[in-house]
Amino acid sequence: MKNNLKWISALILIFSMPALFMACNKSDSMQGNEQIPDGMSKVSVYLMDGPTDYQQVLIDIRQIAVKLDTCQRNGDDDDHDQPGCDDDHDTMGSHCEIWDTLNINPGVYDLLTLRNGVDTLLASGFLLNGKIERIKFTIGDNNSVVVDSVTHPLQLVNNQHFVFVNIKREHLDSLSSNNFQLYLDFDLNRSISYRNNAYWLKPVLKPFGRQSTGEIEGKVRPLNGVGYIKAYSTTDTAYALPWHEGEFKIRALRPGTYSVFIEGNNGYQDTTISNVTVERRRKTELGNIQLHQ
Repeated sequence: MKNNLKWISALILIFSMPALFMACNKSDSMQGNEQIPDGMSKVSVYLMDGPTDYQQVLIDIRQIAVKLDTCQRNGDDDDHDQPGCDDDHDTMGSHCEIWDTLNINPGVYDLLTLRNGVDTLLASGFLLNGKIERIKFTIGDNNSVVVDSVTHPLQLVNNQHFVFVNIKREHLDSLSSNNFQLYLDFDLNRSISYRNNAYWLKPVLKPFGRQSTGEIEGKVRPLNGVGYIKAYSTTDTAYALPWHEGEFKIRALRPGTYSVFIEGNNGYQDTTISNVTVERRRKTELGNIQLHQ
């Protein structure tokens, strides 16, 4: 009987070891413990939407590339935009500068689902150690916008399929040694225009890091009485469209003092909340906001 018990105990131990191993791996994964190869850095790019008043905005995202200066590091003091670098062109300033691509899930993204604090991991990968200078954001031709339940093609201005985004140190969140994340705010309000009976797209992307910016959130009632929400200061402006329960969140705000404007609809008055303080890494709560007729 004792021998049988020993065999049973041994079998339980053997079969429990894989479960313990899997549990440890799951814990490590949840904590973001990932082995980064020597001489490399991990970069993750998240996408969110600076909303506008459409029903849907569908953008065909194809590729994310990163420009690195392998002779410098992200902690170096030199943080100015290089000459000749704009939204349409790029120049190589030295033999140290290289372009590399990140792993991405290409496809059509409904950007209006990425608002009020919702984002998605757009691309990630390992790059050579160096100073991140620019992002090249490439889109395809399958872009459209839905207005009054009608889908319209979204044509690219000058048939340009890419846009460059200059990256500074403040845009990068350092999660651990050689592990960085970056957020891109797709500003639809400035990216989409309507002219000559057609909708046009020229992407405007705002990079930011959560460690150097703050947030404002609240809830507006009644929902049918509110349109858009705007937070603005002397140096910054951002927008939000509330969710179904009236809740909203505005991210990527530089530290400072803001006014929050709430557009009234259906007979409800516009409302402005003044002297709203935004701090780095902080969420400013406005609570419940009641609109009046």
